[in-house]
Formats: sequence, structure tokens, C-alpha cells
Amino acid sequence: MKRIEFHNREEEIKEIQDILSVEPMLITFVYGPINSGKTELIDHLAKQLPKDYVVFYINFRGKFISDYSDFIRVLFKVEREKDYKEILKTISETPVEALRFKGIPVTKSMIDAVFKKSYEDVFEFFEGYFTKLSESRIPVLIVDELQVIKDIKIDELWIYKLFNFFIRLTKELRLCHVFAITSDSLFIEKVHSDAMLHGRCRYLLVDDFNQEVTMNFLEKHGFGKEEKGISWHYCGGKPLCLVELVNSQSKEGKAEEMFKIRKGQIEEIVYSLKEKNKKTFAAVLDVLSEFEDRDKIGYKYLREETRFLVEKNILFADPVNKELRAQSMLDLLAIRDVISRQKSRLFLLKIRRGIRSGHVR
Repeated sequence: MKRIEFHNREEEIKEIQDILSVEPMLITFVYGPINSGKTELIDHLAKQLPKDYVVFYINFRGKFISDYSDFIRVLFKVEREKDYKEILKTISETPVEALRFKGIPVTKSMIDAVFKKSYEDVFEFFEGYFTKLSESRIPVLIVDELQVIKDIKIDELWIYKLFNFFIRLTKELRLCHVFAITSDSLFIEKVHSDAMLHGRCRYLLVDDFNQEVTMNFLEKHGFGKEEKGISWHYCGGKPLCLVELVNSQSKEGKAEEMFKIRKGQIEEIVYSLKEKNKKTFAAVLDVLSEFEDRDKIGYKYLREETRFLVEKNILFADPVNKELRAQSMLDLLAIRDVISRQKSRLFLLKIRRGIRSGHVR
């Protein structure tokens, strides 16, 4: 299997390095369209950090979280053969590159104790944990796909309690850098508009590659001029899509296959509305038709039909720049094809109606 190396994210890396070079002050949201390389960027950077950093990476993707206990299990990494002091000593004194953990290392006895306590006690435990570590290392907490827990309630929405804790770790105590990664446009839009986080967070957009970076990437993998043109036409700068072409023998055949699949998916999503709600179907088509000759459109707020398209990962909503665009070049091409075919259907329907009424001969 061909391994694809990390490619050209100097601008984003520099911005994150600048954030890490000063004491924690704000929560950093790393956001962008799906499959734009957000997690890969953070993972790459974590491996490059100096030895005085310790990184805790928690990924909620694919985890079943329905209540508080599920959430706790995802947070912690149980070290069964060590005691608490030994864990902290290892993290604090190990003279190697930046330590990285998938979860917060704790003992089995501690996890049992945590389950018996309230969430306030758990946050107090974390505060003490990071306070102790900050004496010798710089803690970095990375939470990926945090939107998974956005609807969990413990007295009230758990996400608000968690953000309040993140604010305490960063803005109030300056103990730990916190990065929240998400591709959920609706989640980040809600967070961005929430007054609770105003002045307490920053936003870092990790987007698809621009054309120059894309061409350099393809050239490194031996793409000729024609293959580059095909790749940019179908994939734009979407990293995952480009990797698919790199690993394919027939670049054009693979690109056409991906387009056909995505067009079919979007048609099914959109036209299934026709039977359920014709008014919503018409409104969705109106939104999509705006992309017939434009790559992006501005918005002031997300209407119901727009939220539907964002929720289905057809459109990406950038709440910072207040822009809507297709999730990928494949999506944009598929949207335009769907709109074109819909217009053709309507045109033919008008002709048929005209013939029946005797207006067209």
C-alpha cells in the first residue's frame, strides 16, 4: 500500500505554534469541511512538539455516548499496572519528545472513584491533574468530534458544562491549551453564535488545498498535465479525494466513478424530499440553484432548507466568514448536474403541457 506523506500545511502549523508559544488563554476551534485534513494536521503537529509538551488526544468519533458514564469512559485511559503518583512522575519526568496519550492516563481505582462522584468532582480532579502537570510540562488537550455529545443532558446540556470547564482551564487558570476539532458546520455555527463563548475562543479554518498546493502535491506523485487537470476539475483541493486518485491506476476513470457515486447520493437525498414535503423540496432546489454559477454565497442566518443541506454534508457553512459552499468540488459538480437536469425536466414538462393545451405545434 502506498503511504501518502503529510503535505504543505505551513500556514496552519505556524498559527498553531504561535498559539502554543504563549500561555493558554482561549479555546481554539479547529474547523473546516469534511475530509480537509484537520485531524491529520493536529496529529502531525503533536509529533513535532518539543519534549516539554504533553498531548492528550480524545476522539469521540464512533463512540456510543448516551450518558455521563459513557463520556467518562471515553475521557480516560486506564493504566492498570501503575499508581497515580507513578503516572504523573512518568509524564512529568520522561526525557523524550512530546508525550502523547489517547485519553487521560489514570489508575483503575481512580476511575472507579470518579464514577461514584458528581461531574463537579470530576472537573475538580482534572483541574488538580493539569495543575500538577503544568509544573513540569505544558499540557495540550485535543478533543475531536466534540459535537457527538452536544445533545447529552445531565441536569442541563452537558456541552455547556464542558465548555465552562474548558474556559476555566484556559482563560481563567492558564493551565492547559484546549483544541476542539469538528467538521460539523451546524455545531460550530451554534458555538460561534453563542454569547457564552464570546471572547473566550478563537477559530482556525483548515480548508482544502488551494490550486497551487494541489498541483505541487500531484506533481510529487508523478501526475502529468492532463491528469492534473482532471484531478482539479473533479476533486479541487480535497486531500482525501486526491489520495484516492494517487492510489488509482486510471485517474480519469476513478474521478468519474467518484462523481457518479456522489451525484447519485445527492439526487437521492434531494428527490426523496419530493414525496415527503414538496415545499421543502422546492426550497432546497432554490438554495442549490444559487450554486449554478457561483462557488460560494453569503448568508446572515441558516434557514431550515439550508440547515438540511448542511446537515446532510452537501453544503459547508463557514460561520466566521458567513459563507456557504459545497463540501467539495465533487459536491459542487453534482449539485450543478442535479440543477441542470431538474431544469431540463421542467422545460420538457412545459413543452408537453403546451402540446396538450394546443399552444405548442
